[in-house]
Amino acid sequence: MTPLDQRTDLPVNLGMTLDATRGRETLAVIEVHADGTLRKRWTYGELDDLINALARGLLARGLVRGDRVGVMAANSVHALALMLGTLRAGLVSVPVNPRAGAETLAYMAEDSTLRLVMADVDLMPLAQALPGAASGMLPVLPLQGDGFAALADPGLFDAVVPSADEVALVLYTSGSTGRPKGVLLSHRSQVLIAAGYATDFMRQCLDSGPCIVAAPLFHMNATVNTTHVFMLHGAFVLMPRFDAAGFIRAVTEHRVSVLSGVPTMTAMVAQQRAALAQADLGNVKLVVIGSAPLSATVLSQVQALFPAAAVINSYGTTETGAGYFGAHPAGVARPFMSVGHAQPHARLRLVDGDGVEVTGAEATGVLEVHCATRMNGYQNRPELSAEKMRDGWMHTGDIMRRDADGWYYFVGRADDMFVCSGENVYPGQVERLLERHPDVLEVCVLPLADERRGHIPVAFVVPRPGTAPTEKALQDHVLALAAPHLHPRRVWFLGQMPLAGTNKIDRRALATRACELAAPGLDGGAR
Repeated sequence: MTPLDQRTDLPVNLGMTLDATRGRETLAVIEVHADGTLRKRWTYGELDDLINALARGLLARGLVRGDRVGVMAANSVHALALMLGTLRAGLVSVPVNPRAGAETLAYMAEDSTLRLVMADVDLMPLAQALPGAASGMLPVLPLQGDGFAALADPGLFDAVVPSADEVALVLYTSGSTGRPKGVLLSHRSQVLIAAGYATDFMRQCLDSGPCIVAAPLFHMNATVNTTHVFMLHGAFVLMPRFDAAGFIRAVTEHRVSVLSGVPTMTAMVAQQRAALAQADLGNVKLVVIGSAPLSATVLSQVQALFPAAAVINSYGTTETGAGYFGAHPAGVARPFMSVGHAQPHARLRLVDGDGVEVTGAEATGVLEVHCATRMNGYQNRPELSAEKMRDGWMHTGDIMRRDADGWYYFVGRADDMFVCSGENVYPGQVERLLERHPDVLEVCVLPLADERRGHIPVAFVVPRPGTAPTEKALQDHVLALAAPHLHPRRVWFLGQMPLAGTNKIDRRALATRACELAAPGLDGGAR
């Protein structure tokens, strides 16, 4: 088999992952409402015509190759077609999170040098407040209605052939520790990622039913899940946003075969006992969970919810893509909680704090990746780009453990480490310990400033349905398993975790909440 990065049979333009010549009447997208009910079905021919019309319309407005087009929208076929039409026209797509806040949106618009913004009708006031919009220097058009229809210019279109490493997308990271960074992603890198997921097994799954996409299109999870399905000429259900009950209904009514999402989405589905009691999930053949650390508790729940499905704990980053972890070359079964085995098209290594490679049968260190799916760099951040990428190696900042058989396991983020009583603590360490308690469904651990200890771990916990764990029970549970500095000095219980726009846990919101709940007498109650 030809290695992924040496294949010459792939489209060169990411917008051409959708190829209508393979069957114009084939079902491509089942567009649904947030409650899972049908909105519209789209064939490959209909979608291809819309994409070409938008590519023609964008160029007719005077945009030139390399110009950036922003999209501020919930998931929709119009938003997806705009992204692919932008790419076919040789322009750069910049999808942004409309929930990022006015100041952050203004920063992203200026940082990415947008030349046009298209937004959902209900988000037009937010888009029209961007720098340059009021003066007309930054045109803002609606994604629905007459304004959208006027942009589309129906007709044939020959997609631009991009040069090597030509930028296709600028995806902004969540910016949990400061302003978001614009990640420059090439056509080639993203086509390779899509091709890596377009496996024979995925084709077999899609023959049984569609995939479902509920993650936002401004996040790589959704981008990859749309493009790789198109490469297989399959179909997917597209939700405007994630809603747990609506997700279950869509999976049932549209006989979904492939699920993909972040761990919090899965945990929220597991809490929908009434909806699950009426659901038929038997057609699900594959569940891929990624984009955030997966707990053993959630993984066990997924396996219980979908006993007939293969469950994959996936790993990837916006900067490096995904697919460099996968199956064992000799077909050995993946161990529980492993993110996979190194794949032949990428080189992986673990390094210590000084950048020295950690070797041996058992090794733990920060993952560095050398692969063709890595980013070009960060928008307007040459110093940071140079710091993160050296001699083709991308420093992920994620701590991994590699066992004696070459399987990798996610440990935590190096940047998340804090010091408690002189000892290094990774939130992921404490989270894994808490998740071993039978009453814990989901957990988020954060550092809280403390005068005597520097910082202390505190935890927010979503209990399993039907249970009522206490703070002391969970503290004692961790104390029985690990050193005292790792036990959470406070535990607060939630019905569900707050979500950021990417459907990941909103750690920033929880950190603010922890400060509010802890004041003033935290230390007196800490053990």
